[in-house]
Amino acid sequence: MKALATFIMQGGRQATVVVAVLAVLSLLFPPLVIFSVAALCLVALRNGAAEAARVIIGATVATALMGLVLLGTPVISLTYLFVLWMPAYLVSLVLRETGQFSKALEVLVLLGMIAVLGVYMMVDNPSEQWALGIQSAIGKISQQQELPVTQEELNAGIEFWSHYITGIVVAGSLATLVVSLILARWWQGLLYNPGGFSEEFAGIRLLPRDAVVFVTLMFAASILSNDLAEVLWNVDIPVLLLFLMVGMSVVQGIVKKKSKGRAILIVFYLAVFFVPHLIFPIVLIGLSDVWMDWRQRL
Repeated sequence: MKALATFIMQGGRQATVVVAVLAVLSLLFPPLVIFSVAALCLVALRNGAAEAARVIIGATVATALMGLVLLGTPVISLTYLFVLWMPAYLVSLVLRETGQFSKALEVLVLLGMIAVLGVYMMVDNPSEQWALGIQSAIGKISQQQELPVTQEELNAGIEFWSHYITGIVVAGSLATLVVSLILARWWQGLLYNPGGFSEEFAGIRLLPRDAVVFVTLMFAASILSNDLAEVLWNVDIPVLLLFLMVGMSVVQGIVKKKSKGRAILIVFYLAVFFVPHLIFPIVLIGLSDVWMDWRQRL
């Protein structure tokens, strides 16, 4: 990890190569996209807007050329540019200028909320489009193997989840960006400020206004029963990610304060990854921390 970060920071050309090559390789192994975005974030955090902008331009051109040669189309570079690299560039600069992880997360989630609204403004009935796409994909799978559920159960599941997939997909993209930003900040600390990242991450806190926005959207969506309710639910889903990060920060801060050791944190993060049901209690911890400040109380 440190060797890769050191190579990235040797210069703009090295950073551009890493960003572009890992982006293309992520088509074969998707987790590599995290390292591609993290490389860009590291350059922005350490060297600023101008150097990171040059890396983005170079990586976009390089990815377009590789896409043209390997896939027959350069369009894939635009996906990376607008979905991942540009948002990562923006939030990295926010973190660089403010020095506050909470501000960067707020901006990132705001971008996610705008993206959800954009989908509903540009696409006619997104839930119906998702349902048709899922049914088509499952139809192809069912031709090759028998599904473990009945057609009625499958249709009911598609009908329910299709109304929330827009928000879930956006939240998934934001999660990739958050992990990339965390990795880049860790790299930066590893190279230039050993131990600094742990202190910073354990101190993430939000203002009451963030909780008020989340609760208000959820309340409004729950009392409405029209298309507006669907939009509000999907807009609110990315905000869950904000409080999930705060919840994890609270746990890390308390463990660090109690000097319980790194092993507990490793077990905790593995549990979050492999047991998704833990996400909701952690979100509640993050939400309540706005008023309770658990790290000071415990």
